[in-house]
Amino acid sequence: MEPLKEIYSSHWIQNLSFVVSQIDPKIKASDFQKKLMESPWKNYELKERINRIADTFLFFWNDPLVKIEPKLMALIKLLRKQGVSDFNFPYIFLNDIVVKSGIQDFETSMRILEKTTVFSSAEFAIRFYYINFFEKTVRQMEEWSNHKEPFVRRLASEGSRPILPWGIGVPAIKRQPEIHLSILENLWNDENEIVRRSVSNHLNDISKLQPDLVLEFCKNKFGVSEILDKNLKHALRGLLKKADVRALSYFQYDTKWKPEDFKLTLTKNKIKIGDSLEFHLSFLNPSTKNIKIRIEYKIGFLLANGKLGNKVFQLGEKLLKSKEKIEINKKHSFKPITTRVYYPGKHSITIVINGSECETSQFELLNGK
Repeated sequence: MEPLKEIYSSHWIQNLSFVVSQIDPKIKASDFQKKLMESPWKNYELKERINRIADTFLFFWNDPLVKIEPKLMALIKLLRKQGVSDFNFPYIFLNDIVVKSGIQDFETSMRILEKTTVFSSAEFAIRFYYINFFEKTVRQMEEWSNHKEPFVRRLASEGSRPILPWGIGVPAIKRQPEIHLSILENLWNDENEIVRRSVSNHLNDISKLQPDLVLEFCKNKFGVSEILDKNLKHALRGLLKKADVRALSYFQYDTKWKPEDFKLTLTKNKIKIGDSLEFHLSFLNPSTKNIKIRIEYKIGFLLANGKLGNKVFQLGEKLLKSKEKIEINKKHSFKPITTRVYYPGKHSITIVINGSECETSQFELLNGK
């Protein structure tokens, strides 16, 4: 798979340079392209390339933000005319231009970000305004949570997350995540799924800091619709994986239920990096009642320090009839991925049902060479 940074291909940059020359005749397309791609462009990773594009614009537009504003709006208008859709990640540098040229001009920045976030999300850019104008930014985000445009409402939730991936940290939000509960109350049942999903992710962030806050928020919100219940489950996913009894009870998982005749079998006790761990499990519902179950497996990955770090994976959910027996076959891949380093040695796998650990087996991971 091609690295994400290659979204900024030579063809893409040529087109951007042409568009820039159309909205600002003082800039030659060839000059813009040359400046943008000068060494060490080829060695830059994704975030460095985004930063470089913004800096290239500001090399030619060395003006206050209020003077850059009409050019940015003209740029977006022409790109849309070319068929570029809204909420388009490659153009996220537009928000960086706003921050770099106007971080001290709060009013102009907010006016522009309200528009650019529709074209390419401003969730990372808004974090810099939290750092510089915390109270004013909180009020602005609360106002945006009632905006008619869904991508602006999403910004109110996404940009204010306590633990936003890729985003700069905002210590004041981590210290008091409850400060944005009014925004989440406005948006948790929003008509737009992309907004609701952002709220779920925001709540999941808070659950890592103040779980009781999220449990209380969700407690009386179930039963409105199947879709909203699904969003609430996504919000509580972290607590469900941690086997939080209260979170499990919200979804009618009986944490005291125990299976009978439980068996966990590994096809092999030794596998190579690059191969898959194959396992089989079976068990019986001994109850005279139907039981709703949530089945997960937890891999204990060997870490560089010699300890095991656990990660939970879901196997599924099922309503087990009285005396019903279930059998599951599963493969877990140990193919190398960028987000995890595999270390040869002893690992473990544990089956978890309704938050309770049923059985653990050991296996050895070997070098694939």
